[in-house]
Amino acid sequence: MIFRPAIQEDLDYMADHSTSRGVQKNHPEQTSYIYTLEDNGIPLGIGGFQLINHYTAWCWVDISPVGHENVRMSYRTIKNGIENFAIEHELTRLQAYVECDFPQAILMVKHLGFTEESIMKNFVGDKDAFMYVRAF
Repeated sequence: MIFRPAIQEDLDYMADHSTSRGVQKNHPEQTSYIYTLEDNGIPLGIGGFQLINHYTAWCWVDISPVGHENVRMSYRTIKNGIENFAIEHELTRLQAYVECDFPQAILMVKHLGFTEESIMKNFVGDKDAFMYVRAF
């Protein structure tokens, strides 16, 4: 399993194999860096980082059903990719939001080392979202 820069074919694949609620389909246009989690040429997931300032970035991730088949290895590889990105870009804070009524995503972000910081009212249209943070 590798974590590498994404290409258009990865985004196209994930558009048809997403386990998110479709929110991430618009993120690639707003993302500074996009990566693919791949195993034997098959995209298992995509994720990205949007730098906010020199020390802080937003991040997002979407895993395909195939990526969930080996969820421990997928999460471990993503977690290592996040840590490497943070070191390379000298980040001290990484933020992620999760819709409050999306328990699978909440579990994933916690497994990736994030902690809940706050609730953001009406952050996703009329839905509330949790702000999760990972400090380095």
